[in-house]
Amino acid sequence: MRPMRAAVLHAYEQPLAIEEIRVEAPRAGEVLIRLAASGVCRSDLHVQHGRSPVARLPMVLGHE
Repeated sequence: MRPMRAAVLHAYEQPLAIEEIRVEAPRAGEVLIRLAASGVCRSDLHVQHGRSPVARLPMVLGHE
C-alpha cells in the first residue's frame, strides 16, 4: 500500500480533513496516477452538506 494525502469528509456540515491515507497498489489493468492537485467542486459541496443520497461517510472528496 502507498500513502497519499486526501480530503476526507467524516461528518456532514463539517470541514474536510486533510489526512494521509493508504491506497492499494494497482492490480492488473489498473494504473496509479500522481496528482499535483485536485479540485473540490459544487457536487462535492452537495455531499459535504448531506444533499447526496449516494454518499457514504467517511468519503474522500475532490474528483475534478
